[in-house]
Amino acid sequence: MRALVLACALVCTSTAHAGAAPVDTAPDAKAAYRLALQVRNGDGVAPDPASARLLLTQAAEGGVPAAMFVLSNMLAAGEGGPADAQEARRWLELAGDLGYPEALQQLAMLEPDPRKAELLMRQAAHAMMHRR
Repeated sequence: MRALVLACALVCTSTAHAGAAPVDTAPDAKAAYRLALQVRNGDGVAPDPASARLLLTQAAEGGVPAAMFVLSNMLAAGEGGPADAQEARRWLELAGDLGYPEALQQLAMLEPDPRKAELLMRQAAHAMMHRR
């Protein structure tokens, strides 16, 4: 199964780099995200955090905010590879910049300045109201 997941990741990566679709709407990135969740959660396959992390990286690089958020949490926890707090924070902030509510909420909880934290929580609530 690991070989299948990695093969899919390679195919998706080569297709995305071939100029098939713009990065911000890459269908391969969305497919990588869905597959990453299946692999991470063991949905129909054996759980494989390392492969899930690779797929999430591909999806995050392809512009999927939900993938950025999940990848951030995996990086922070050291799930599927070594922990990397700096990279985790980078992906969390990128997801927040794209208006991903969960990322904004998590950033608010990490913010030591109460005024900034309140602003982030308001942004999270607003983003949640406008979620598609």
